[in-house]
Amino acid sequence: MFLRTLVIVVALSVVLPGRALAADVVTLKAGPNPVRYGAALDVSGTIEPAAANETVRVYARSRGGLSRVASTTTDGLGMFSLAIAAKRHAVLVARALDALGNNVQSAPVSVRVRPRVTVGLEGSRRYGARLVLVGRVLPQTAGTLTFTDGDRVRHLRPGPGGRFHIDLATTRRFRYRVAVRLNPASGYVGWNASRSVRVEPPRLAFGARGPAVHWLRHTLYHLDGYALPGVTSVFDAATTDAVLAFQKVHGLPLTGVVDRRVWNLLASSGPPRARIPFGDHIEVDKSRQLLYEVREGRVVSVARVSTGATGNTPVGHWHVYAKGPGFNAKGMYDSLFFLRGFAIHGYVSVPMYPASHGCVRTPLWFAPGIYSRWDVGTSVYVFA
Repeated sequence: MFLRTLVIVVALSVVLPGRALAADVVTLKAGPNPVRYGAALDVSGTIEPAAANETVRVYARSRGGLSRVASTTTDGLGMFSLAIAAKRHAVLVARALDALGNNVQSAPVSVRVRPRVTVGLEGSRRYGARLVLVGRVLPQTAGTLTFTDGDRVRHLRPGPGGRFHIDLATTRRFRYRVAVRLNPASGYVGWNASRSVRVEPPRLAFGARGPAVHWLRHTLYHLDGYALPGVTSVFDAATTDAVLAFQKVHGLPLTGVVDRRVWNLLASSGPPRARIPFGDHIEVDKSRQLLYEVREGRVVSVARVSTGATGNTPVGHWHVYAKGPGFNAKGMYDSLFFLRGFAIHGYVSVPMYPASHGCVRTPLWFAPGIYSRWDVGTSVYVFA
């Protein structure tokens, strides 16, 4: 009986050469993890008991099961290693055969991937021109993108080959940052970056038209509080008045032309401050030939004016005591009388210097608005 058993053992050793020490346990590790897209991923492990020249195959899990990635053999210590290019997130397993030819599989290892993302700007940075943020995400399945363009937030998925593009604003602001964020899919690492965008502003003057004029008027009127009848795309006489008022406030040359200095100040200036920082009232600044409408201590409207040629517009705190609608015999239009015959009123001629008989002249287009907004009893402060 003993002899028969010995014969069987010897026979098995002949039939299965090298399998007596074949794999009972397979281990697997991979790094770096996460790994950069396209970089080498080092995959290694062992089999136990240790045996040389055992074949180990590395697989990636997929919806259809397992797909083979690579294969190698063990060294004399039962160790194996290889390098593979990281192209996508993968869950890896290693397999070897036991003494009976059955698969022995390692524990799975999930390898996260740090995507490769590139971004750049294409097109013209001139105001109103087409400026495009372009880029690429590899692999394409790494996630979705979120763009923050000034005050706008947009979302999209990378297109074929991971490429993407998105038009940027060149008609709403002149300097801003566009932020790009990759919202990672499972198995990938997020990414974010930003780019500074400076749009080259055009030089504008009376008669100009287009989106740059529209943005100019929007900024002057809605953001900085300069008097305008509304927002249009035409650089008309009212726009010139608003630009001149802006230049007066900031001590710029009184050209009525919007150049780089005006644009730069518009980007950060805001409304001027009231001399009297409380209540509702009108302020007239004789030194700068400006009129401020003030609500709750804040300037809400700035207009250029022309006061008394001899300096006789009375300085002090007055009140509107009467209102005169339309034109009167002296050519005064929609008048707010605040002391004797002194009034705030529209007039045909409003030069850049003091030229009236003592009243506060405003442009004709501005007069109906201020006339309708203020009633008898309104405080009027006149400063030297």
